[in-house]
Amino acid sequence: MDKTTIVDRVLEGHSEAMKNLGTPAIRRSAYGPLSTLAGEKEYFLGITGLRGIGKTTLLLQLAKECGAVYLSADDRNLRGVDLYDTIKALSDAGHKSIFIDEIHAKPDWDADLKTAYDESLAYVAFTGSSALDIKTLKSDLSRRVVLERLKPASFREWLSIRKGIGLPRLDFKTLIKDKPSLARDLGYASKLLPEYYSTGGVLYPAKTQFYKTVVSTIETIAYKDLAATKGVGKDTVENFFKLLQLVASSQPLELSYSSIGDLLGKNKVWVMRFLANVERTEAIRRIHACGKGTKPFRKEAKYYLPFPYRVALCQNAGTTPDKGSLREEFFINHVDCCYNKTSSSAPTADFSAFGKTFEVGGPGKGNRQHPDFIVSDSLDTTKNRVPLFLFGLLY
Repeated sequence: MDKTTIVDRVLEGHSEAMKNLGTPAIRRSAYGPLSTLAGEKEYFLGITGLRGIGKTTLLLQLAKECGAVYLSADDRNLRGVDLYDTIKALSDAGHKSIFIDEIHAKPDWDADLKTAYDESLAYVAFTGSSALDIKTLKSDLSRRVVLERLKPASFREWLSIRKGIGLPRLDFKTLIKDKPSLARDLGYASKLLPEYYSTGGVLYPAKTQFYKTVVSTIETIAYKDLAATKGVGKDTVENFFKLLQLVASSQPLELSYSSIGDLLGKNKVWVMRFLANVERTEAIRRIHACGKGTKPFRKEAKYYLPFPYRVALCQNAGTTPDKGSLREEFFINHVDCCYNKTSSSAPTADFSAFGKTFEVGGPGKGNRQHPDFIVSDSLDTTKNRVPLFLFGLLY
């Protein structure tokens, strides 16, 4: 394909994508910081994250602001055209800022990107859903790229995007200090927690086929992202579904390397490697035990899912998700934390974060574990009680 044809096809796709984008008034919270990074242009910018959380829309918004050319690496009209050749053709045509979606769809994209950088052809910002490939950048390219992870939409962002409800972003100290007034003034938002459990995190339209779309995304992660990873066999892809279904139907501490291995018919070493690969896709999240050094990582982890995977997978299997798991999932998806090992003789609080301990539960949760704070899905703020929904306003 000659350069003129490449440029014409890219610009045609750019025009169509911008037309579909329209003029959205609402942007992800990450837009501001990423816009600043995209404006510096000393390094290429890479945006990673789970499929379906709004990376494409965000990249289009950034491209529009920066006056950049947008293209999707998996555009069928550019099939068979190397990434380098595409960037070179656009650069020769005067386009010096190029934003590329789904960059991992192009073979040898990392080598092509390195060459484009070294030749100063253009500034490139890109997205990639395959955390497995993007996050294992070769060292020679990693020095030329700033990688930023886009998190799933928080409860606060979801309220803004889906419900038109604008709530303030909190820091932990403010959350604790002002919890009575916050619960009183913003408590109406807590009624929407069940809906967030069911449709939050990802930003697909919440229509009748919503859960089918979520399951389809999980299939794409398995058969497109995971399967494309070097050293991953067919059985790994098949076991991916079994693992996610197992996590969705279990309580966090019910799973161990042994129980997962028994289900999948694999030994402990295989399971540990498998979990590491799956975790890189962000389709599961492992919360490790609290402690220092490498010891916590040798212990069994607690396994969680991004929203709304648990509800979607349970519906797909005809089961009901565990409410306690959903509460904990909400907390760990909004707070960077570790979990506390416990025993029947010396019960401890569920999690540690911000130098404090937290016990997550329902309205009747008591102080038996002696936590610094009880996090419950009620509006009770007496003593050490904190409403769960407030932690959804931390980002």
